[in-house]
Amino acid sequence: MSSADIYREIILDYYRNPRNYGKLTNPDIAQRDSNPLCGDELEMHLSIKESKVVDVKFTGKGCAISQASASMLTELIMGKTLKK
Repeated sequence: MSSADIYREIILDYYRNPRNYGKLTNPDIAQRDSNPLCGDELEMHLSIKESKVVDVKFTGKGCAISQASASMLTELIMGKTLKK
């Protein structure tokens, strides 16, 4: 299996089985944006406590790459501290 095949499988896994998909009921930060050129839409919800990301969710629609990258981003920022 080539590295391109591995990356393709990882992207498809995140697209088919998104991590942290959904909405938080009372997020501290909520942001929605879209790309008018391709139609991708994303909304991110974050819960912050003591300057730390304690929960994050996303919703959206679009291509596999946009949805997979949003899912990956939620895993990356979970537990991160905000800069002041």
